[in-house]
Amino acid sequence: MAYTQAQLTALRDSYARGILEATLPDGSKVRYRSLDEMQRVIADVESTLGIRAKHTNVTYPSHSRGF
Repeated sequence: MAYTQAQLTALRDSYARGILEATLPDGSKVRYRSLDEMQRVIADVESTLGIRAKHTNVTYPSHSRGF
């Protein structure tokens, strides 16, 4: 299936509000069983559209006294 950026935006908006139902730009409605399922679909759509998930790298400082 060919996804669009508008569909991804609708899914993300519903997910951010905690709503399990998304109304897509063409007027159709999709209902998901859980937010986890919705998150997997969002990841699939992002992958299909070639959008990389934004991850933050965390670096923890360390120190040694040299003993």
